[in-house]
Amino acid sequence: MDGLPTEAALEHLLALAAYCIATSVTPGPNNMILAASGATFGFRRTVPNMLGIVAGFGTLLLLAGMGGEALLRAVPSLEMGLKIGGVAYLLYLAWKIGTAGRPEAGSRARPLGFWQAAAFQFINPKGLAMAVSAHATFRFPEFGHWGSILTVTGMFLVVGMPCTLIWTLFGQGVGRWLHDDRRLRLFNGGLGLATAASALLLVL
Repeated sequence: MDGLPTEAALEHLLALAAYCIATSVTPGPNNMILAASGATFGFRRTVPNMLGIVAGFGTLLLLAGMGGEALLRAVPSLEMGLKIGGVAYLLYLAWKIGTAGRPEAGSRARPLGFWQAAAFQFINPKGLAMAVSAHATFRFPEFGHWGSILTVTGMFLVVGMPCTLIWTLFGQGVGRWLHDDRRLRLFNGGLGLATAASALLLVL
């Protein structure tokens, strides 16, 4: 792609944007967690979770661009360890989501916080695969090394934030419709099963 003309660079950016949308808006662990949190706790209490996802994944993308891909190739056991840890934590979150009901007044139940959501990005197998593959697939030599890294990272952040809003608002909208606690439990149970399935598919 050396000497890529402006028109071709624009096409490459559009392809990157399409990739970001496809990988960010489709169902996955983060989106299932946001939908369940929106339904159970509402939009306002889910905001720290949303911001944590964006901040954590943005940091992961930067590190992946700076050499994370090479590190994982050099130390294969690190990738396996991250995958096992991520799947285990996803199964734990699936259980928490699936058994969640409407929080009682004075209850200690709380949504995922900023730092929890940010840290989760580093053991989320889908996120790790997205971060590494994005930099491997989309390179912009005409922007320079750092320019390419920041372009890929920036595109994901621009696309990712609206996607977190969509899933949280979806969950909140469904939560308003699920006035009956039994329906809410069934909804959360379905999201919990979906989250568990996404975790198991990563190791099959």
